[in-house]
Amino acid sequence: MTTDLRYDAAHPVDDRYTPPPDRELDAFAAVLGDGRLSGGAPILAEYEQALATWFRVTRAIAVSSGSAALHAALVAVGVGPDDEVLVPATAPIATAMPILTCHATPVIVDTVPGSLALDPQDIARKLTSRTRAALTLPMWGYPADDTAAAILAAAGVPIIEDACQAHGTRVRGRYAGTQHRIGCFSTHDRKLLPTGEGGFILTNDEELADRIDYYTHLDHLRGDAHGVNYKLAAPLAMIGHRRLGQLNDQLTARRRNAARLLSVLPPDGRLRELGYGSDDAPNYYALVLTSAPQHATGIAEALTAAGLPLDSVRFGYGPLYRRPLFATYATPCPNAQQLTTTTFHLPVHPAMTDQTLGWVADRIRNLAEGQRS
Repeated sequence: MTTDLRYDAAHPVDDRYTPPPDRELDAFAAVLGDGRLSGGAPILAEYEQALATWFRVTRAIAVSSGSAALHAALVAVGVGPDDEVLVPATAPIATAMPILTCHATPVIVDTVPGSLALDPQDIARKLTSRTRAALTLPMWGYPADDTAAAILAAAGVPIIEDACQAHGTRVRGRYAGTQHRIGCFSTHDRKLLPTGEGGFILTNDEELADRIDYYTHLDHLRGDAHGVNYKLAAPLAMIGHRRLGQLNDQLTARRRNAARLLSVLPPDGRLRELGYGSDDAPNYYALVLTSAPQHATGIAEALTAAGLPLDSVRFGYGPLYRRPLFATYATPCPNAQQLTTTTFHLPVHPAMTDQTLGWVADRIRNLAEGQRS
């Protein structure tokens, strides 16, 4: 039976989630009273230590954005002009822009069929003596397996995880962003750990952490090396520190809501969840469903008409090489092309009510059964 609810047809489900207040105003008063609002305030060190503890790593460096995190990570592993960086064709613009900031060349790589993982065969074709790093991307918080890790390790190419949407995602029992040498995160307003703007970098390599710290803090004004000002302001660090304590509860709620929606899908229907390993766990930044190519257009049109527009509609998401700025780097990536055109992204955040979840469940069940909602 279809739930008869009256929602705004253009936007029936708000996909933006803000964690509930957690004595943040009191914490703001303390930060303001201290008088130090810059990236040198004591709250920064407290926030970084809390991040390192939560993610079970040696070091965390808070920065001003996810893009700043990626740029600093690329610089830290030696990426510079005329170098090449492997990047999945599924990457959004924000992942690839920092490569251009380094005056390096993005080399767009296909993914494994039906997966976000880099395709080892395509990597083998595109590795050169100029390859300096590779980016992996657990998009929408779904694990991106390191199928290509062995070939990259053999070539001496470090892997940087763009985990900007993957706070709490697990890959083979470990957190995304801690699988390889460096993990980069965003704390933009839409992320699971939102501070408005901001980001952070995780690593277990102390020497590398120091290099990143000095680079993102203007070389701490020593004048020994070039650096940039990517410091996070103290009030934003305070927000992150407070909201980090809610992250586990948020993950639990998102996974519970995703399970409810998945439970209505028939096993032989037109929709199924994007696959991941048995030891993996998405954070459900979004619930991602997939379909066979012949059903994709109809499902996309129906979801959009119901007021559940896809990322391709809202953000123009598609293969990276479709953007004019990256068109010159285009190579055939048929697996990524199919993945980006056959995935559907649904909100499952903790603020969704039982009624809203039921409304969404009715629509995806109908579409999975081949009916128009």
